Amino acid sequence: KLMRERCTYNAFFEYLRDNLFERIMRLFIWENTGPVKPKEIEQRLHLQGHCGISKLPDDSELTAFFGNFYGVSKYMDERPYYNVRCPIYAGQRTVGKTIAVIDNNALRNPTIELVHHYAALLGHTEVTYIDTMVNARDSGGIPVANNEKQKQSIIDYQGKIFNGQYGVVADMGALGVNYAGTDRRTNQNILDIWAVRNKIIKDFYGDIGVRASFDKRSNSVEAEVIADTSMLLLNVSDMLNSRQKGAEAVNKLYGTNWTVRLSDEIQYNEENKPEGVTEDVENR
Repeated sequence: KLMRERCTYNAFFEYLRDNLFERIMRLFIWENTGPVKPKEIEQRLHLQGHCGISKLPDDSELTAFFGNFYGVSKYMDERPYYNVRCPIYAGQRTVGKTIAVIDNNALRNPTIELVHHYAALLGHTEVTYIDTMVNARDSGGIPVANNEKQKQSIIDYQGKIFNGQYGVVADMGALGVNYAGTDRRTNQNILDIWAVRNKIIKDFYGDIGVRASFDKRSNSVEAEVIADTSMLLLNVSDMLNSRQKGAEAVNKLYGTNWTVRLSDEIQYNEENKPEGVTEDVENR
């Protein structure tokens, strides 16, 4: 029962949401942040799109806050004040004077929505993949029960099929069961579903600016590889620039030495360019 429940869409969505979120949490490395854990900064940036850095009223240590902008300025998306909140305190701050605000990107968009999007896509793909593999074990069609005895007998049989065990319909009440949609193996190809899954994962990495495995194509040329690298840099550079500006704001306001950079695993140098992708244009 537990194994079957873990193969549902809801279970896959929750697992993939947490897994993908953990991956984006490791995109950037914060240094010299003192009592403020980098994890707390990144969580707030990815979940709400911005993070406030200030002090508690009776505490000299800096704290990372959830919060929201308020007040009126000449721009609709720029407010002079910031409401801060944490489990033990809530209050108001003035941006640039009593609080430094770090943005996730130029538009302060959270990343969690991107995670939800790909978790939903992958969740449906995972369920389809498992169901297709299970159905391939018994392609006789969908059983249509006429009574409760038939229903229970079919459930017991399909449970064995799901677990890879031999099974038979032992209950005499199951005689005369009708099967709709026979030979289900012809409807979906297992390898095609797996290819879609891998492509979705690669697209997720591309949207956050991380190069996934390079698919060698016979007509790939150097210009195409460079264009792909430029697109990846565009995706991640906005988040990095916003964090660097936020670190500078913290340093200016509180005299700290915060720095932020890409994680060591994410490097886009000429040495990282896949080999063997350049070919003579005449051979295309």
